[in-house]
Amino acid sequence: MEQNKIRTYILYVIGEILLVVIGILIALQINNWTETQKNNVREQIHLFNLRIDLQADSSGLARLNADLQQALYAKMKFEESVEFQNFGSDSLVKYFKDQYFILTDFIPNSTTIDELKNSSGLNLISNSKLRRQIVSLYNTYEDLKMKLRLGTEKTQLILRYSSDKMDDINNPTDNEISDLLRDSFFINQTRINYLGTQALAINEAYKLNREVLQLISKEI
Repeated sequence: MEQNKIRTYILYVIGEILLVVIGILIALQINNWTETQKNNVREQIHLFNLRIDLQADSSGLARLNADLQQALYAKMKFEESVEFQNFGSDSLVKYFKDQYFILTDFIPNSTTIDELKNSSGLNLISNSKLRRQIVSLYNTYEDLKMKLRLGTEKTQLILRYSSDKMDDINNPTDNEISDLLRDSFFINQTRINYLGTQALAINEAYKLNREVLQLISKEI
């Protein structure tokens, strides 16, 4: 009888322990499920905000690309004028302004990506391809900003040089532009004015921007 009591007590203790363990496991599962749901909600909020940022970036890149395409066309017309020694075009002033009187700044909307980086929130993005593409996109943005900055420096150099040969840099004359197109320094600086490099960088950034937006749309 004493042995039976001990056996019964041991079984009772084991049962109590099992119940406690099962209760802990259930609680952990519920906690994990709750945390997963919270992370899913946070991920959706971040992706929604990131989509807004990238849509604004896309519009800015499209406008910048349009301006640079116009500048590239003007550069081509300048090069044709030099090649064929045709300096009598009434559009020389327009082509000069289209090349050098443009703004090439690009400031990405970085609010959401900064939040993701500062809070290790990138790990919340479950789609690994999307996560890699987001990082790649913002690296591409940095490369674009660097090339735009170099282009701006080159433009400022050309404008400073041109201003010494003009009465009013804001209102150049056809004759003044024609004289510049006979100036070897001006010609060479125009040939390497970074417009083509900038245009390629913008196209790359715009393409990757659209790819990331498509991936985000599939996740939201």
